[in-house]
Amino acid sequence: MKTPQTILAGILLLIIPEWASAHAPYPGIRGFYVGFLHPLTLPSHVLLILALCLLLGARSGPRPMSALVSLGLSTAAGLLLAFGIATLLPTGLLILIYTTLVGLLIVLEWRLPAWMLPALAGLGGLLLALESIPDPGAFGDVAITTLGALAGIHYLVMYGTRLAGIAMTRWQARWMQIGVRVAGSWIAAIGCLMLAFNLAGTPPV
Repeated sequence: MKTPQTILAGILLLIIPEWASAHAPYPGIRGFYVGFLHPLTLPSHVLLILALCLLLGARSGPRPMSALVSLGLSTAAGLLLAFGIATLLPTGLLILIYTTLVGLLIVLEWRLPAWMLPALAGLGGLLLALESIPDPGAFGDVAITTLGALAGIHYLVMYGTRLAGIAMTRWQARWMQIGVRVAGSWIAAIGCLMLAFNLAGTPPV
């Protein structure tokens, strides 16, 4: 038979995870997590991040420093500008158009000038930032969530780009190049499909 102490211990073990999930270890840090994970909650953002990672990884190798610096600066600028102009721009539409174009660049494998990769990364970060500002609230909460969004966009693209660059450097086989182009074609196709749904006013399934 189970003793009362055993039953009580089992109940406590079931309750402790709920306590942990209800309270962050530091006051206000929950907003940072929300901002950090925000790019992963919207399909259009995930698609653009994947496109940027493949493009930068394929064209700049495992150390795309200039592109990442441009991405970080543009994301920070976009988050600041978003509080004033985000509602004036069709950011969702622009993200889908840009994602489709980046997917096509991956497929076509055009030789790009050195300045274009930082420019493409910067524009991508700017568009992502314009649609990543938190809801209105207390200044401290908004600032923490905004910093989380900045970190989330930058680190997701940075690590994704580095992984893609290392993989393409390590496996310099034709099948890898074909795989990247296939992935780029799927990104472009999905971007076009989501764009069509957006223009038609029908939510994608």
